[in-house]
Amino acid sequence: MLKVGGEVDSWCTKCEMNLAHTIHAVVDHKPVKVECNTCHAVHKFRPPPGSKPVKTVSNRPAAARSMVEKKTISFEQLLQARDLASATRYSPKSVYKVDQVIEHPTFGLGFVSAVRDAQKIEVTFRTDVKVLVQGR
Repeated sequence: MLKVGGEVDSWCTKCEMNLAHTIHAVVDHKPVKVECNTCHAVHKFRPPPGSKPVKTVSNRPAAARSMVEKKTISFEQLLQARDLASATRYSPKSVYKVDQVIEHPTFGLGFVSAVRDAQKIEVTFRTDVKVLVQGR
């Protein structure tokens, strides 16, 4: 089963090769946004040329699958679940935690969606997920 954080083979336009990619976003059980594990470029999922489309397996019968309601959560709803009053101005010198709200001078309000390591964080903004430095 394909899920966010899992791996899938995809065509990397930067490396111009079929390589392993980490899945960043999944829609209808199909990867839509991936990150190349070699060059770390983030782009939309592109199946390797000449490959079969990605198939998903579901335990539900076809009638039940068609009745599943698709739910979209807006960025505003994601922010409402966090404490906006404690939003801190982004600084590469500071250290951040998951779900911490950040105010970036260029990208605006966002929240830390993942801590990659001691010096990198992923921050989800309205338009994109950015990798920013921390603790420098």
